Order: sequence, then structure tokens, then C-alpha cells
Amino acid sequence: MGKKKNNTNHHMGKQSGYDLIDGVYHIAPMYCKRFDDFRLRKAGIDEMLACVTGHASEELEQLYGQRKRLWDEIAEDLDLDASVPWIYYNGTIKKQEPES
Repeated sequence: MGKKKNNTNHHMGKQSGYDLIDGVYHIAPMYCKRFDDFRLRKAGIDEMLACVTGHASEELEQLYGQRKRLWDEIAEDLDLDASVPWIYYNGTIKKQEPES
């Protein structure tokens, strides 16, 4: 029976073994699993944010359309110049003053 060849790339850290091949650390599976868990959790958060952002964008688009229709309706009802910017405040509308 011959001598068992040592793997010269395998080393021991303080808590786990690792392989060092061409300057690249191949870490223990327990660390890989934790990185995978982080990646999966982040992917879930990214997906949730994309859904919320998409939904909010759709809602805002509808809201802006509804607000424009309301202003158009008021302008027609009161025979207001629609090219003039108007503002609503507490049950009143008035011409928007230019910023100085």
C-alpha cells in the first residue's frame, strides 16, 4: 500500500478548512450556504420592491389622469383659461402666482 498524497492546496483556518488554488480561496460549504441565503433574501426584497414600485407607478399614472380630468371639468364648468396654472387650496382655486 502506497503513501497517501497530501493535498497541498488544502489549508485550515481557525474554524474551517479551505482550498487555495491560484490565489483563489475556495471556502467551506457552511460559508457558501450563508452567502446563498443572503443572495436569496436580497433577491426576494428586490422582487418585492419591483412589485411595489410598479404598482405605485400605475396608481400615480391613474391619479394624474384623474386629476387632469378634474381640472378640465372645473375649467369648462367655470369657463376658466386652461392655459393658466391654477391651484386648489381648502375648497378654493386661484391662479398660481409666478415664483419670484
